[in-house]
Amino acid sequence: MSGTMPDPPSGANPFGELAKFALAATERNMALARNWSDALLTTLKEQSEDARANLTTLTAALEAMERTLISQEETNRALRQSLEGYRQLVDGYAATQERTARLVQTAVDDLKAAGEGQMEAARALLTPPTGATAATEPFMQMMQAWTDTFARFSGVGTADPHSS
Repeated sequence: MSGTMPDPPSGANPFGELAKFALAATERNMALARNWSDALLTTLKEQSEDARANLTTLTAALEAMERTLISQEETNRALRQSLEGYRQLVDGYAATQERTARLVQTAVDDLKAAGEGQMEAARALLTPPTGATAATEPFMQMMQAWTDTFARFSGVGTADPHSS
């Protein structure tokens, strides 16, 4: 061979050295690939655990929201029932007030009519009939006596201008 390269020792195989270098490089590549795959597996495990923790938190949050919604629905239902109860109470009160007003108005109208009837009756009794005849004279005398007695007991002056 040439003079720049030493002659290989006898029994040394140049391909063997290459094979050793290739084997060492392959082992380093394998170690690097193993380390990379271990790091990737660790990262994936951590991400999986984080995702599991996030899902657990999300599940708990959703369950809490569901309980809150159920509670709000119950509250709304109770409020609706309460509102309906108040509405019925107010409607009943208004109907009662209307009935009471009608009863009072009827009573007032009846009292007014009764008072007017009594006034008419009193006027009829206290007013001497017109065109008195001999037949009505005894009645007029009796009415005059009654009016005088009434006036005397009540302290009112007599209706007859002849009495003193």
